[in-house]
Amino acid sequence: MPRSREAELLKTVQHYKTLSEQLQHALESRIAIEQAKGILSERYRITVDEAFQLLRSYCRAHNLKIADAARALTVRPEKPTAPTGHAVA
Repeated sequence: MPRSREAELLKTVQHYKTLSEQLQHALESRIAIEQAKGILSERYRITVDEAFQLLRSYCRAHNLKIADAARALTVRPEKPTAPTGHAVA
């Protein structure tokens, strides 16, 4: 096989490996976000849409990525004080 063909195949394999890693990361982030929405929804007795808005607002106010905050919440889900406007049961 000519070297140019080998190089082309290697480049294609690397592309799909990178794509696979990116998709895996996206899936893991999405799972963490969904879990965090569930935790917040249950904790504050709000809808999952409201939980996402709460998570997003918190991240904007603290300059955090949503996936990072979601992962932190799912790792340490202790009950913090309620955010303004939300009662804690």
